[in-house]
Amino acid sequence: MALIPDHATWVRFPRFLGDAAMQLPVLRLLRQIDAGPIVVWGPKATVGLVEGTGLCDAVLPDEGKPSPWTMAGMLRRHRAARSIHFPKSLRPALAAWLARVPERIGVDESLAGRFNTHSGPFWKAEGPFLQRYHAVLQRRWPDLPPMPYADFDPGLAIDGPAQPTLCLMPGSTWPSKAWPAPYYRELLLKARSEGFAVAVLGSPNEAAVCAEVAGSEGIDLCGRTTLKEAAAWLRASKAALGNDSGLSHLAAACGTPILALYGATDPRGSTPWGPKTRELHRRDVPCAPCFLPVCAVEGHPCLARIRPEEAWKTLLELISA
Repeated sequence: MALIPDHATWVRFPRFLGDAAMQLPVLRLLRQIDAGPIVVWGPKATVGLVEGTGLCDAVLPDEGKPSPWTMAGMLRRHRAARSIHFPKSLRPALAAWLARVPERIGVDESLAGRFNTHSGPFWKAEGPFLQRYHAVLQRRWPDLPPMPYADFDPGLAIDGPAQPTLCLMPGSTWPSKAWPAPYYRELLLKARSEGFAVAVLGSPNEAAVCAEVAGSEGIDLCGRTTLKEAAAWLRASKAALGNDSGLSHLAAACGTPILALYGATDPRGSTPWGPKTRELHRRDVPCAPCFLPVCAVEGHPCLARIRPEEAWKTLLELISA
């Protein structure tokens, strides 16, 4: 672990992969405006993404779940110049306030706005999530350039197949966000017939659905990669297809053409932030987006009505764009 610099900008990473992937453009922006040394701190799994990548000067993984007072002690010890904390949590904002960090930049949610020097709404704001973060940062830097794409390079090489590769990410934290596994399977077989190798990515608790999709024709990487290794597969691929999930956001951060499928959530906010992104959702389903973890309508029409042939056609358009 690199030496923690004093008087640095501390950027708090969240625990969910999708939210962490959306901090990568923030880091790129901070580098662009020369915000000084950058320390990324947070849960061990997500901060490991940026260690050694050049997007920060030091990484500090949490030991367990630190209290605000423990967090404040670290900020005070290293005389942090500013804290940027976009997780919708009170802890990092309170910690920065307790440590008397001169600049405390974050969102209003969870009462955190009371402890920030520069703050703004997130859930009540409009537009893509990255634009909402940008609006908060603009309260500190009024002449801030536009939010860049992350162009994230994990710095790893993979021993991938010789054929052009498509990545599928069928897992999701909510069942209501998951495109049917048989549709993923049908699309995988179509891609294989067209000369693509297909890698299936997911976390260990998504092993069953990934195995169903991969079969014997796909490369089942579920639970077999670190986040950095998953990013390396995505960056090396021709395109990726996933639900509204962390891996879809990571694909966009890597610059991979990504098609994300939406049902229960709203692509106007959580659309992946990248140079070649598309989304599919059914506008003729009146209950979508419902933001319910489990679909309350028989047949889950908001996602079931997105057919594999429509997704395949859109993927080919995205690759050739």
